[in-house]
Amino acid sequence: MFFPRSASFANRGSVRHLGPVALLAILGLQCAGRSSAPEVQPEPGTVARGWNLPDESLRTQRLFRVRYEGPEGRGGMKLVLKLTSETDFQVLTSDALGRPLWSLQTGDPETLLIDHRGKEFCVSEEIRLPEAVLQVMPWRSLPRVLLGYLPIELEVDEWSSGGEIDFRGDDGRRWTARLEEGRPMSWILWEGDRPLLWWSRQGQGGVLSHRQGVQYKWREIVSEPLLSPPGDLQIPTGYRALDCHARNLP
Repeated sequence: MFFPRSASFANRGSVRHLGPVALLAILGLQCAGRSSAPEVQPEPGTVARGWNLPDESLRTQRLFRVRYEGPEGRGGMKLVLKLTSETDFQVLTSDALGRPLWSLQTGDPETLLIDHRGKEFCVSEEIRLPEAVLQVMPWRSLPRVLLGYLPIELEVDEWSSGGEIDFRGDDGRRWTARLEEGRPMSWILWEGDRPLLWWSRQGQGGVLSHRQGVQYKWREIVSEPLLSPPGDLQIPTGYRALDCHARNLP
């Protein structure tokens, strides 16, 4: 089924399985300025939780530089995250020369992915990520990971603002994390008695590694307020609908 090329994402109704989206895919859109988002102090009585983005990180747009190393080689790209809420965001991507690669927009319930290199697009309720580092995490946790928080929520009776925690996700998988002042400094997803995926904070960014030898490194370059909600992504004229379930996007 082919959606009207000029229609906005909000008007799409068809659902497909969404193919791979590389975390490396990075946005070439430049932020308007170099100012940082204003610091917002938490409300009195607010409890710091390592899986919830603080209010000051919402309604912002951020530029990241990302590096990749793995069995297929290495590369560097840019990523812009426009974050309205923890689950409502856009990712725009470009290569080192500023040429658009991917555009992605989450929605309720659908997500839109546009492949600018292949001139194709896909809409889906559920994103399936075959890429080793990403397939073990919920796609919608990407803003949390980029900003240095846990990918999943915890079911804990008492939350400690520091020290080590050891917990299970809804699917029974084991996670461990090291906290300082309510913020994760590192976390590990375990498979049996061996780490499968691990992350650590590194300056204004982080390092995410997979046991298969894949690693992403990123650094935040610019952060500024998102003064108004981003407009819906538009599918450029001539792009065709992609059978995302049957094809692996590069």
